[in-house]
Amino acid sequence: MKRLLWIIFFVTAFVLPPHDALFQLCAHPAATDEQAFEDEIASKLRASQIDAALDEARLALRQYPNSSELNQLLGVALFKKGLNQDARTAFQRAIQLDPTRPQSYYNLALVDLSENRYADAITPLETFLRLTPDNAEAHLFLGRAYHNLNRTAPAIDQFKKAIALNPKLPLAYYHLGYAYQSQGDLKAALEEFKKEIEFNPQFYESYWLAGNIELGEGNLDAAENFFQAGIKVKPQDYQAHYGLGRVMLSKKKFPAAEAELKKALESNPGHVESHYALARTYQQMGRPEEARIEFEVCAKLNAQRQEMGSGIAGQNP
Repeated sequence: MKRLLWIIFFVTAFVLPPHDALFQLCAHPAATDEQAFEDEIASKLRASQIDAALDEARLALRQYPNSSELNQLLGVALFKKGLNQDARTAFQRAIQLDPTRPQSYYNLALVDLSENRYADAITPLETFLRLTPDNAEAHLFLGRAYHNLNRTAPAIDQFKKAIALNPKLPLAYYHLGYAYQSQGDLKAALEEFKKEIEFNPQFYESYWLAGNIELGEGNLDAAENFFQAGIKVKPQDYQAHYGLGRVMLSKKKFPAAEAELKKALESNPGHVESHYALARTYQQMGRPEEARIEFEVCAKLNAQRQEMGSGIAGQNP
């Protein structure tokens, strides 16, 4: 249930932290030619002149091959170009040259996380946090890495530390709620999803996950409110329409249920659960032929699932 969709920090949109975090520079006691190179490369990176920054970094390293900061900046430019392995090598070289610089560990972890290499990301994140313990984003990333390795208890601890350092950190309450949900603590999960909605109202997943919990508890009106709010945020996504359709089915508002389930299937035609709920809706409406067709679709989709192999991955921005 915990494969990273790096949605909000990594793929969108989760997706990376603010890009300045990738090249925070340590202060130098006096300006030097090496310093001038660092400043110029960092300026180009901030201006999204990635090719120019990459050329400048390579030029600088021909003169200063043992500069940890220049190797780090080279890694940033390579990472932004999508050359992850070369970026990883540059960050590792930066660490080798100066193991006391926190940012090199952080950037190395970002490369690993971008490839879902959670186990590899843990050591550099733990090292970064030993050097910089008050970085909320790093605690959040470490928690996500733990959670994706099914280490839920230490993940929860990291999410709580992130929130303590930054109570408005985007996605922190969401991930904490998701971890509680994976432990079966739905009451605690619901409270965290509500907090994420409060501080991050444009984040869609919290709405339908909260709605699912309320629906499972039989709180139909509360579930309906969450699903409707989620639809306002992302009207094209299927989860909230599917949830609202189930609420309408439970309330015996069958035409409304049919409409919402059809919207869910417009967004995700292969969603078996929506087809099944629609079939049940047709049964309640006295439309057996249409119900039969939907049940047949369910059977075909389930057969396809079995052929492709099982595996359920959860949303994890």
